[in-house]
Amino acid sequence: CVLVGGAQVKTADDWLKYMEEQMRGKQSKAEITMSITTPTWERVLEIRSDVKGQDEALTFIDAPAKEKGIGTLRLGNNMWNYFPKLKRKVTVSPSMLLASWMGSDFTNGDLLKASSIDTDYSHKFLPDEKYDGTTYKVIENTSKSDAKVIWPKIVTLADKKDCLPRLHRYYDKKGELIRTLQLSDIGTFDGNRVPKKWVMTPQKEKGRKTVLVYKKLSFKVNFSKDHFSMKNLTDN
Repeated sequence: CVLVGGAQVKTADDWLKYMEEQMRGKQSKAEITMSITTPTWERVLEIRSDVKGQDEALTFIDAPAKEKGIGTLRLGNNMWNYFPKLKRKVTVSPSMLLASWMGSDFTNGDLLKASSIDTDYSHKFLPDEKYDGTTYKVIENTSKSDAKVIWPKIVTLADKKDCLPRLHRYYDKKGELIRTLQLSDIGTFDGNRVPKKWVMTPQKEKGRKTVLVYKKLSFKVNFSKDHFSMKNLTDN
């Protein structure tokens, strides 16, 4: 595959490290549209998300008006939601990382990038797989024994041309497939290549899916020392 910068990617570890560097960067600021579809209702959220490293994240909903201002802050292993209309702050326990974020098919852990496939998992190649007419590199990611992650195993299908993921399959402790994440529409933001469209689909719930689209994404940002703080969560 062809990398940004022309470096060589050989091992499964190299592939995952490159993916994370491209898609996460060291810090980022994003504007996102999230469309949630269920058998009985649909809704669209406009979201702002700031992320620094693997330990700090701050997310706010800008629309619709009913949810405007709802925020989520992550500092290390600690997480809080803030509801401005109630002027109420709620602690999100580690056990709630698997819980749905705002009724979507993304979890609290997903939105706040609470784990890293690169550092929290061991990687190995599986045989190539043909999916939707294209043959992909397949990487099995198995959680390390000391990693505090939600998913014991994630299988990634990566494009052979750009090394970026096109599909993630998430498995539980029993080895059962729980959900899939399809990634498409590769865009370049500040030199980083990132899939702009993310579609999360649960396996057992027919008629459900959540589509996340990046409208803006910047990696060339500098956050103030107190940006990821309780004050910013409640005073936004």
